[in-house]
Formats: sequence, C-alpha cells, structure tokens
Amino acid sequence: MRRSTAWVLYVRRRDGSLRRGLRLPAWVLGVVLLAAVAGTGHLVWRLPDLAGLAGLDVLERGEEGSRQAWREALIAQHGRLAALSRALDASAGFNAGLASVVKLPPTRGPERSIGSAGQVEGGFADEVRLSRQLAATSRALLEEVAFQEARQRLLASILRERATELAGRPSLWPVRGALNSDFGYRFMGRARDFHNGVDIGVPVGTPVSAPADGTVSFVGYESGYGLMVVIEHRSGVSTAYAHLRSAEVAPGEEIRRGARIAHSGMSGRTTGSHLHYEVRVNGQPVDPMPFMVN
Repeated sequence: MRRSTAWVLYVRRRDGSLRRGLRLPAWVLGVVLLAAVAGTGHLVWRLPDLAGLAGLDVLERGEEGSRQAWREALIAQHGRLAALSRALDASAGFNAGLASVVKLPPTRGPERSIGSAGQVEGGFADEVRLSRQLAATSRALLEEVAFQEARQRLLASILRERATELAGRPSLWPVRGALNSDFGYRFMGRARDFHNGVDIGVPVGTPVSAPADGTVSFVGYESGYGLMVVIEHRSGVSTAYAHLRSAEVAPGEEIRRGARIAHSGMSGRTTGSHLHYEVRVNGQPVDPMPFMVN
C-alpha cells in the first residue's frame, strides 16, 4: 500500500497544548514554492525593461527641457525680428520722404509679416511652424534690407547731384547794400538804355563774394564796366561783377560758393561807388533778383 506524504499545520492553544489544524498534501507546497521561484525569475528577467522605462521617463523629461529651451529661443528670436522690422519701417518711411522731395516715384519693398509668438508662449502652437515662419521672415527682412540699401544709394546719388546743382546755382548777394538801380530800361539823363544787371551801393573796397560754385572765365577791363570778373556756373548760368577796384582770382580758377573774389570800386563809367552785378543764362542777361535769395 502506497503511503502519501502531507504537511500538517498545528495551532498552539492558550494553555500551550497543540491542536491539529490544516492538513496539506506535500505537492501543494511544492507548487507554491515553484510559483514563487518562477515569479522571482521573471522579475529578474524583466529588470532591464524596468530600467528602460525609468530611462524613458528621464529622456522624456530631458526632451521636454530641450523643447522649452527651443521655445524660449524662438520667442527671443521673434522679438529681435520684430525690433528689426520696426527699424526697417522707420528707414523705409525716411526713404519715402526723401523720394517725395526729389520727385522719385514711390516703390514698395518686399511684403513681410512676423506673426505672433503669443500662442507659442501659451503652448498652443507648434514650435516647428513658428521656426519655419521666422526663417521666412528673416529671408524677407534680408531682402528688404537690400532693397532699402539700394534705395538709399539711389537717393544719395540724386541728392548729391541736386546739392551740386544747388551749389552751382547763384543764390547769394555778392555784397550787402542798397539797390541803386534795377534790371531793365532806365533813363540816363535824356537817354533811355537797358540796364543788364543791378547796382548795389557799397563803399569802395567792400569784399565781393561768389554767389555759387563755378570757374572764373574772365578777369580784365571792359569798356564802361571797368575792372570786371566773370564766373561760369552750371547749366549755362554765369555771373559778372563790374566797377571793381581789385580782383583776387584768375581765369581758370575753381571758386566755391561764398569765396571772396574781388573788392568793389569805381572803375569804368560810374557815378559813385557801387557793384554792378549781372546774371546771364546762355549768354543772355536776365534779372538777377530771382537769384539773390540769401
């Protein structure tokens, strides 16, 4: 007869005696032990996976930190581009004002928009989309910088030409004094003649200044004019100064606006000390008064 092995659990009474309790076959305890060993082995086998899950958590936190840094960098770049855009707006406005002064046709630069970074700050927009938007805005701003630079070079060239033209256009009084005789017909005794310039009453020896940039074309004596200086300016305009006491320039000399060229006197046919001043356009005398602004 086969005998079976079993495990008997006893419970101790309060008086110290033992009372028989649960009786378990031996194979049941073996199954429990086997299950425990198997569970422990499975846990050991899964340890790398558990470590990997912990690493993923660390990686996720690291990626979130990187995204936060990227987001902050994008927002900062957005601010810099916005400041540059405002500066370009001011430059474009200044260029437009200069263009209107010199009658240059208006021209628009490249269209640009920097959008808003508010949604990124709130976490509602995709950083990649903002990054692409900022890249496109940067390209547009670079194009407009090049456009405004070209515009400024053109304006500078026009202004230099206009400045040269203005500097070469007579606008100063050669001397300061009272007008003794105007341009046009006048009576000299009983005779009526045409006066080709204006007479400005000044003492003998008064310095005479050039009313504009130019080149001295003549220094010498002319009948009726006495000692005379003639200066050629731009656009066919020339000026003449007569009845001089002395000249301080020579033919071919380049003269700047406001430079001293002579001293007034009473040479030639004159009734008193004054400067005879003429303005000629393509060799023909014209009224000097529109050229005597300052």
